[in-house]
Order: sequence, then C-alpha cells, then structure tokens
Amino acid sequence: MDTLTQALLGGAVGYVVAGKTSPRKAVLWGAAVAVLPDLDVFIPHINDLAAFTLHRSWSHSWLIQSLIAPALAYGLYKLDATFRFVSWFFLVWLALVTHSGLDALTVYGTQLFWPFMPPPVSGGSVFIIDPLYSIPLLLGFLTILFKPKSLVSHRTMLASFIFSCAYLLAGLVIQNGVQQKAELALQKQGIKYDKVLVAAAPLNIALWRILVINDDDYYQGFRSVFDQDNNVNFSQYSRHSELKPLITSLPSFQRLDWFSHGFYALEQRENTIIARDLRMGIEPSYFFHFAMAERKQQQTVAVTPQRIEGAQIQLSVLKLVWQRIWNQDTPINFP
Repeated sequence: MDTLTQALLGGAVGYVVAGKTSPRKAVLWGAAVAVLPDLDVFIPHINDLAAFTLHRSWSHSWLIQSLIAPALAYGLYKLDATFRFVSWFFLVWLALVTHSGLDALTVYGTQLFWPFMPPPVSGGSVFIIDPLYSIPLLLGFLTILFKPKSLVSHRTMLASFIFSCAYLLAGLVIQNGVQQKAELALQKQGIKYDKVLVAAAPLNIALWRILVINDDDYYQGFRSVFDQDNNVNFSQYSRHSELKPLITSLPSFQRLDWFSHGFYALEQRENTIIARDLRMGIEPSYFFHFAMAERKQQQTVAVTPQRIEGAQIQLSVLKLVWQRIWNQDTPINFP
C-alpha cells in the first residue's frame, strides 16, 4: 500500500509490541522501521521494466527481512535501550513482515520469497490506497503521539488496529464471494477462460473489478456487494495474440508475463509492439505499458523496455466508482 499507510500500520504494530514501556517511542520507531522496505524505489535500474518488476522484491522478502531483523534490532537496542532486545526484535521483525504482507494483498505483486522466484504474490483484496483502512490507523497513531498515557488513546489505538485487521479479513471474504459469483456468471454466459482475477476497485472494498483472460481475449466486469442479482456484465477485448510469436523469446516480455501472472495484452502502435499489465487500470486505460520491440522491414527488433505513460486516477472516475457501488447499471471506464 502507500507508504503513509505502511508507516501507520508499523506504528500500530510497534505499540502492540512495546507500547506499555513507552507508547510514543513504540509508535514512532514502528513507523520508521515499517517504511524501510519502500526505500527500494530510490535504487536506480537499467530500464523502466526492471524498476517495475524489482520494486517489492528483495526489500520485501520475508526471508531477507527475517535474516536482517536481529541485526537491525541489535543496532537499535544499542542506540536506544528503552526497550529490551527481545522487544526490539519483535518490533522490527513484525513491522517489516506486516509491511510486505499488506503489500501482498494489493494487486501490484510482492516477491515475499525472494531470492526464490515464484510469481509475485498479487492478492488484490485491498486497493493500494484505501481511506477506510488508513484513517482509523491515523487516528490511533495521533492519539498516542499527542496523549501517550491516556486510557482513551490506548483504547483508540487498539480499536483501530483490530478494525484494520478485520477490514483486511473482510476484503478477503468478499473477494472470495465475488470470485465464485464471477465464475458462475462466466459459465452461464459460455465464456471460455483460463484465469480470473478479482481485485478491489479504487479506494474501497465494496466494488470489485473482474478481469478474465483466455488465449485470444480478455474480459472486464464489475460487481458491487450491493448488486441485487448474480449477473455480471462482461465487456470483451482482444489481447492481440497474433503479436505474441514475434516477442515471446524476448527476456523483457518473459519478465512481464511472469510478473503479471499472464494478465497482459499486446498492441501495435505504428511500428512499436507494446505490452500492458491488465491488472492495474480500468479499460481502456492502464497504468503500466512497456515498449517491447520494433517491427522494421519485416523483422522484429527488441528495444529497451521503456514505460509509456499510462492512466491517472481522475475525480470523474472516482465519481463513477462511487455511483457503481450503489447502481448496478452504471458503466465504468476511463475518459
């Protein structure tokens, strides 16, 4: 999720581990440790695709975090002996692994088991920014920050932490229900598919985007928890699979295919073959497009996988998302 939310979650974790000893220090140190994995965004990479697929890799690996946690905890213990070493260890380790665990629930993809290379964990049960998840954590953080010894602050922080955990659990339960309804709708409509991805729509867990792929096409549909029937309207689009044989041997394409779990589509703009990650965005606009190759004189030549500017979430789209939550007939697409 966004770095601010990760800091707030880390503060809550720090408070649960060491809040009895020093509430304010516990939330501040928890927040500071929790943002460390996201510092990988400042590491330069050889191209845009590498930056895209190496974010949330080694710095988000539960294996690496578990290895470095004792050393980092020992260093912090030497710097500030307010907490016992055991408390420092659990504060550091839990702040790191909960950061990665929360990221893994978003659709982007988190390499929890790096350097082993299964496809990144891409849960999709919570959107990368969700105010209903973040604001209670912010409230708990601020109450401890300004009134660390208050019983009201203590109860507020614990309540916000419990609510945050329940919210994530609710997202997983709702996602599973939408998945079942989506698969039933696909069967009724006779749509052949290889994979189905159900992911939270922007800023909420009430509306869900359903992405379906087969070899030649992909489909997009939406379902709200308030929809009155089990019907899901799917729109069909071409993946332009005729372009795949031209680039299937390219390491850049193989990397994107692996990272996206196969949820990609191809297109040709003039002479450039472009691949886009279908998981992030709403038809017809997506956040991550990468140039893969150029077609020149009946030959296909690999190019540096440069990112092509994609979509931005606009207020008009958020308005449509809000309307679609309540009205099953509201169409959603980017302008």
